[in-house]
Amino acid sequence: MAKYITTTLTITSNRYDANSNPGPTSTPYNISVADLLDVTQVDSNIVTASTTAKALFTVSNYTADNTAGTDGGFIFLRNLTEGLTTTADIYVGHNPASGVASGLEDGGTADEDRLMTLKPGEFAFFPWDMEGEFSVDASAAVGDALEAVLFVRTGTA
Repeated sequence: MAKYITTTLTITSNRYDANSNPGPTSTPYNISVADLLDVTQVDSNIVTASTTAKALFTVSNYTADNTAGTDGGFIFLRNLTEGLTTTADIYVGHNPASGVASGLEDGGTADEDRLMTLKPGEFAFFPWDMEGEFSVDASAAVGDALEAVLFVRTGTA
């Protein structure tokens, strides 16, 4: 039996000359998209931030097929450190081969790439083809710093 999640993204902004909450452009934005996604598994974690990189999701736990579009999923990440005594920037890296990245704060080495930095309170939602591994690193050690959810859509090619 199929299981579904509904995702909705809304982006709005005022014109740059608005009196309240001025936007970044001369034209106001009002973009809204939604999708119904079929998922087969959910893996949810609250990750402790460390200044040493650690694996986030391990591909071998979810898939055996690396054919494009066959296995994959959607990842939701949120930096939970906003408003805490100690805040941290969360660095998310992608390794082309299995293993844990190191040094994501300074851009890493040839074996890894820093994809994003999540400032306190920021979030991301994006698809993942389950190729390579994700690692997380942080600017400071903070308990319960990152919410990480993987919505798996295995075998949907």
